[in-house]
Amino acid sequence: MSFSAERESPIGLLRRISTASSLEDGAFTLVLPVLAQQSTGDLGVAAVFVAVTAPWALVSLPVGYLADHMSRTRLLRITAFARTGLAAVLAVLCAFGNPMPELIAVLAFGLSSCGVASEIARQALVPQLVADSSRLVSANTEIAKVSQLYGGFVGPLVGGWLLLWSQSLATASLAVFAAITLLVTLGLPGTPALRDEPMRMRTMMTAGLGGFHQIYHHRMLLTLASLSFTVSTVWYVWETSFTAFALSDSGLGASSLTYSFLLLAGAAGALVGSQVVQPITRRFPLRTTLAMSLAGWAVWFLVPALTSHWLPIVCCLVLGGGVGLMWNTISITARQLVTSGHLLGRTTAAYRMVTRTGRALGAALAGLLMSHTSWHIFGSCAIVIGVVAVGIITFYRDRLMLEPEAR
Repeated sequence: MSFSAERESPIGLLRRISTASSLEDGAFTLVLPVLAQQSTGDLGVAAVFVAVTAPWALVSLPVGYLADHMSRTRLLRITAFARTGLAAVLAVLCAFGNPMPELIAVLAFGLSSCGVASEIARQALVPQLVADSSRLVSANTEIAKVSQLYGGFVGPLVGGWLLLWSQSLATASLAVFAAITLLVTLGLPGTPALRDEPMRMRTMMTAGLGGFHQIYHHRMLLTLASLSFTVSTVWYVWETSFTAFALSDSGLGASSLTYSFLLLAGAAGALVGSQVVQPITRRFPLRTTLAMSLAGWAVWFLVPALTSHWLPIVCCLVLGGGVGLMWNTISITARQLVTSGHLLGRTTAAYRMVTRTGRALGAALAGLLMSHTSWHIFGSCAIVIGVVAVGIITFYRDRLMLEPEAR
């Protein structure tokens, strides 16, 4: 398959990457917190969530530099090699008994670091393959649908089913998934690097700051980054607390398989949301769609504070998956539209570093709050998100302040 042919069908290229890697990521999303909860309880869950979110704060800048100074396909391949090795180590440890909780967190950090590199490279690759900027929303939506199907449906379901058999079988299967991802990535056609200058370690961090410069001097990017940091922090207070709530005997008391079905509910909502995001973005300005998304988040966050019945909780997770995909797709597309191709890797890394640092902060905060508060923490999260939604409508009356301009 030639690169020129893939330029005519970029979605096909990126679907191949996303299908394999999302299946693996979805299984890890379920297996790692369950292993941690079985080892050390709620604090283990919080430690894993911190470990999987911290790489965005620690490795984003060098990864963004690499994404702008080398072939993005090559970066995906290197990442796939590293992730396969880490998955194999986890499988070996579980085959010889329960690994120490500290090792689970360390491996979660390594696997998440690979995920950071993969996501930055993939998002930076999209505009390189899609010549018509008007097709970016369509391309990002199609990729999101595949990611949700395999990362949100198939991966967690398979991971939960495998854990019913044994930890060693589940982790060995994850290593196989990683190897499949590696094989698919090796089969991808190469893409050229966008910069001719050589890569130097001493300039990696300073050059990586170019993404922060782009965000700081672009009003729309700065506004979105600030909002996303706040939203991500609150989200991961809720997400970490809800995972502990779902697996705890004092909460839902879900088994690993039952917990996987809860993840499927969110993925189902994301698939539904992928069908409506394009009509909504065509009809409403950016500030309105973001406020609509956060209004849905507030309902999503509030329901577990009111009831522990399964039906309303599943419904709120479906809603959350839909509005979460809307927020993510809109912010990704806006960032791609206003950023030059040679800066997109570093800008994506800087933007994600800001927003995903909020996730790590939220996970750590949840670990503290769960020790001193009840599950009513969900209601507090809903109130904060509702205030942010009202703030967007109130303070950003000038729609152009949050409206991306075409490159």
